[in-house]
Amino acid sequence: MKKVFLPVVLLFLLCLLCGCDAEKLGSLEDLSLPYTGVYECERLDLGGKDKLKDFEYVRLELKYDGAFAVAYRTEDGLSGSLGGSYTVDTERETITFRAAYGRRTLQRTFPMKKGVVLVEENFLGTPLFAEFKM
Repeated sequence: MKKVFLPVVLLFLLCLLCGCDAEKLGSLEDLSLPYTGVYECERLDLGGKDKLKDFEYVRLELKYDGAFAVAYRTEDGLSGSLGGSYTVDTERETITFRAAYGRRTLQRTFPMKKGVVLVEENFLGTPLFAEFKM
């Protein structure tokens, strides 16, 4: 009982001392952000053709501060990355990515269920499908 009670009391006291509004804290899941971390691309299809074999790795990192980065390295040794910000809607089980593109900000929302991000997009008129797993 003490093992559970003490952390709860400490969290409550910390909120009081910091002037936190307990209603704004949200759920434990919102506080812990269990979806943050590195996701490995396990499937990458472009126009129905497997393109994952052309890469040493393709990774999606969701950082605790709301930033994301996609990094890749081809089998030929070329590498690169791009990034932006993200938000997760745990009730709808979706993730929304935002990235600057010139003067515009692109925004796309995809399903995110049980540690899997499913990306379906039209890439230069060709269907792109990617599956990232934690």
